[in-house]
Amino acid sequence: MPLVVLATVEVGNYLSPWKVLAIVVVLLVWTRLLTWIDKDCQAARLPRELVNLAMIGAMIAGYLLFFSLPGFLLAFGVLLLLFLADIGTYIGLRWHSVGLGDLTKQLAQWWRGLFKKKGEKRSTAVAGQVLIMDKSGAAEPVPESNSPEALRYEAAQQVLTTPLTKGAERIDLVAGEPASISYIVDGLRYEGEAMDRTRSGAAVQFLKRVAGLDMNERRKPQTGLFRANLDAKRHFVQITTFGSTAGESMRMVTDPQDRHNFKIDNIGLHESQLKALQATIQDGGGVVLLAAPKGQGLTSLAYAVIRAHDAFVYHIHTVERAPEMDLEGITQNALPANAAPADEAKQVNWIISQEPDVVMVTLLEDPRSAMELAKFAVENHRAYVCLRANNTFDALRQWRRLVGDDVLAMKNLKMVVAGRLIRRLCSACKTGYTPDPTQLRKLNMNPEAVGKLYLARKEPMRDAKGNPVPCNFCHDLAFKGRFGIFEIFTIDAEVRKIVEDGGSDNQLKQTFRKQRSLLLQEAALAHVQAGETSVEEVLRVLKDAPPATPGGRPQSPTTSRPSGPAPGGQPPQARPATR
Repeated sequence: MPLVVLATVEVGNYLSPWKVLAIVVVLLVWTRLLTWIDKDCQAARLPRELVNLAMIGAMIAGYLLFFSLPGFLLAFGVLLLLFLADIGTYIGLRWHSVGLGDLTKQLAQWWRGLFKKKGEKRSTAVAGQVLIMDKSGAAEPVPESNSPEALRYEAAQQVLTTPLTKGAERIDLVAGEPASISYIVDGLRYEGEAMDRTRSGAAVQFLKRVAGLDMNERRKPQTGLFRANLDAKRHFVQITTFGSTAGESMRMVTDPQDRHNFKIDNIGLHESQLKALQATIQDGGGVVLLAAPKGQGLTSLAYAVIRAHDAFVYHIHTVERAPEMDLEGITQNALPANAAPADEAKQVNWIISQEPDVVMVTLLEDPRSAMELAKFAVENHRAYVCLRANNTFDALRQWRRLVGDDVLAMKNLKMVVAGRLIRRLCSACKTGYTPDPTQLRKLNMNPEAVGKLYLARKEPMRDAKGNPVPCNFCHDLAFKGRFGIFEIFTIDAEVRKIVEDGGSDNQLKQTFRKQRSLLLQEAALAHVQAGETSVEEVLRVLKDAPPATPGGRPQSPTTSRPSGPAPGGQPPQARPATR
């Protein structure tokens, strides 16, 4: 009888391998995230020990409950819930402390590291130094201190380290005695430390070799590419060298292919502006003017708009002076940076003869080009014309002057879009204050709706002992990144009639207000009210674009002059870049 009972008992299958795998995967991911949290606490200015205790405690509690509760589905559901609550709590704490704007690259690097093959080589560098690599990614070894290459390596480090740490988009070394180093961050130029002529020449020679340039050619311009890695941030660096009687100089642009890689839904358009622009793009015909002052994002705006068209459905051509980015599926017709207006007109005429669906001229200068584009942009043909202008009204005046015939200029004109770039306050160190109601009224802001605003930090942050603490997010520049503000003027029958009847700018501005469109200042101040930028930054950017009041009269800003942070904040030698 006992043998019969034993024979009926099933052997094995007491543990499901899929259930075990699910538990182990959650454990591995949870552990990996806790490791990241431990390292991130310091940068996020959160109490490391307390956060670690809470996070690990939640994980232990989750697995204790899992093995205590009856039924796998219930137990695993509770485990997942605690996992999400644990990680979500930290993300929430971080958001309230310093924000989440810097996490995109961190998450991408973590994801790559999660699946990195065992034994795969990873380049490393001395902490605080730049890992310099050639175009293919082969790292340059750190030379011995007594090596002849040591001076060149150290000089290259001096040129690259501070600018890359602060997020420079461009670095310039100008030969001389001494040689000067400057770099541009978020549109403002900062002065670096000077170098003697020997060290500057050594830096140029080292980076020329890494970029694969001709070491013996010291007069003619050369352009190449190398890679740089600093604090786990990887960059492609485009280097251009050129010589003079003072020696060799060089200009470096970081991540050139990413500088204008935007879509129209992430360049900063207000929701109503985005809808209006998307509707005009879908309409497909007529002229659209795109405008911004020099260095204020005109190329990024132009590329975002042209990429909103499906390049595999529409035949698209551009006319560009030295294209700054490859646009997939779009025929980019390059002109030299110093091309004469006659060359532009010749290129535009040729492109129109190819009967494209969409044409974009990234900087229109020749009246003949303007006239041909105005005639070309009928029902099913779209022309985007880029102009250097302060606002939509300035752009409209330029277009009318270039075409030379108001009826022709306005006949197929659909829209004018004008933009600027505003620096974003560092979320980790910005300073809050209660604004003066009088100042708010001068800015056309409602004092009753605005309780708190923010400005750039003017004093260094300090620890409990009163010692200065640097900001690891903005590196004491007080700002981190830029976003666009825009003004959109829809050209309808009323606007055309005003222009054709010889109406005034005030009439145009009144019509603009009827459209309930946002002025540049209004778009900017919405971001001020949201705590993303400061009044001083808005006044700096819009100082040459006085807003119009609802009655149409120009109004100059009357608040105090912007001032940069004191020591510990933005360096006083920062100045707008002229590029």
